Amino acid sequence: MMNANATDSTSKGMQARRRARVFRSQGARRGGFLATALSAAALAASCMPYSPPPSVPIEMLSTGDAVVVVWMEHGRSVSGLAKGSGDTAIALLNAQGKPTVSYLDDSSVDPLLWTENGLSFGVNNENFLTTEKGTRRTPRPGFRTTEDKRYALPDGRIAVLGGAKYTGNQVDTIELDGSTTSVKTAETSGDVGQCGSRILAITDTQESESIKGSAREAYAAQSGSQTDMPEELAAVVQLNDAVGDEPRVLAVAPMIEGLKSGQFMFACEGDVITMPSVLQDDPVAARNFGVDATTGPMVLQRWDLSTGQRTVIPAFDENGNEITLSKDLTIFGYQAVQVGDEYRFISRRGHAFTVNLRSGQARHLFTIPTETASHRTLFQVTETGVYVLEDRYREHLVTISYRPWDGGDLREVITTGQLEKYLRTNAGGILSSGQEREIENFALRPGWDGGAQ
Repeated sequence: MMNANATDSTSKGMQARRRARVFRSQGARRGGFLATALSAAALAASCMPYSPPPSVPIEMLSTGDAVVVVWMEHGRSVSGLAKGSGDTAIALLNAQGKPTVSYLDDSSVDPLLWTENGLSFGVNNENFLTTEKGTRRTPRPGFRTTEDKRYALPDGRIAVLGGAKYTGNQVDTIELDGSTTSVKTAETSGDVGQCGSRILAITDTQESESIKGSAREAYAAQSGSQTDMPEELAAVVQLNDAVGDEPRVLAVAPMIEGLKSGQFMFACEGDVITMPSVLQDDPVAARNFGVDATTGPMVLQRWDLSTGQRTVIPAFDENGNEITLSKDLTIFGYQAVQVGDEYRFISRRGHAFTVNLRSGQARHLFTIPTETASHRTLFQVTETGVYVLEDRYREHLVTISYRPWDGGDLREVITTGQLEKYLRTNAGGILSSGQEREIENFALRPGWDGGAQ
């Protein structure tokens, strides 16, 4: 027979178990309500309008103590549920990696050019010049073409190369007061560069049919014969000096099938221009698969604009062997600097060379791997070496490294995590509404060579 104390103890235990069951049931309901609320909040956040991190108005952006500028492409939605932003961001970094950022209400990505007069860039129908005093914005007249490259002219003006197939080329010249004058020419394909105040293209009558008539006239006058005329001609034309709607022809020579380069810059010595090129082994296959897929020896195209003559110089290494280019050793899309008789450049795929402009003696200096990077590796060059920008998105860092032309290891000179919120705002969460940007290009302050110091 159970005593009173035992009965009381059993009753209390049953009551405690009932209270626990009720508590667990209520807790489960509260947990379910909480999970539902969090999911709803996350979903609502993913649909909220994009709100960029803090920045300064573009008019207040100044060069200050900045040594590097980076251009970040418009944001894309990480979750896919929210709409991507339609703006781009420009950031000026000091030597410690601290950024000053401004947003531009435009999704285009144009080249940057930093000269002694300031930082020049443009979007849509506006040009900008950033100096120590702030940023000047001026309208771009007429229809905006795709912008390919900006060149600093000797008198301080800026030449802006743009254009599109079938619509023609356009070179805008930004005057010192910010106003713009334009020269439009018929569509002309080819490799483009600058020599003094002239913006030039190396092309041929096969890819630029608009110059066929004037090129044939120039070749007949140069050769003294109207009958001994090659079927196709190569030519150097001036894009910022037109004859009617055609670029002015400055030099002509018989076209060499498969002589290609794929650049927006070349060496200039007075009236002589020189461009590293490839003499494709199979030009027909190259046309089908693009310049990156071609194989052939490296050569120098050397044009004397004072005489109209072209010379093709084979490039060879220290042992006298020709340098063979392929998809594994490229010169396409290089960044280059001229130092005396030497031309030093690194291709878009990270292959660095030096070549003597007169003799053709060349060296493959080193390769900086780019193939494994999820974000494109970018290069800029100075007389002393190569600067490399990498977006290490897994580490939430952007690094700028330096490697000298004449040897030595790649070493970091600027490392910053402060661009992360501009590149990937609120990215990575459940149903995140974050935006992801990519660094499209960068430029160095003139005279700054921090890696060499």
